[in-house]
Amino acid sequence: MERHEISTEKIDWPELVRHVACERVVVELSEGQRPIAMLVPIERRKTMAQLDVALRLLPRLGADDATSFEADIQEVRASMSELDDPWES
Repeated sequence: MERHEISTEKIDWPELVRHVACERVVVELSEGQRPIAMLVPIERRKTMAQLDVALRLLPRLGADDATSFEADIQEVRASMSELDDPWES
């Protein structure tokens, strides 16, 4: 983790933010010896293509498990009653 002392160091803020975002590093900001803040990159969003790949890599259900899962879904659906007015609870 990088550390920057904000009271004595001249900081190029736009460059520091770009550095955190592009290099995916965490920067601790301190005042004297006391840490006061951290700059942390946000999580990168996943694309639909990445989701598709992740789903395709999941293990497949065997025939018995698939049949059992289908029966479970049908049982849950049968136990649920439909409301006449979906806004009414």
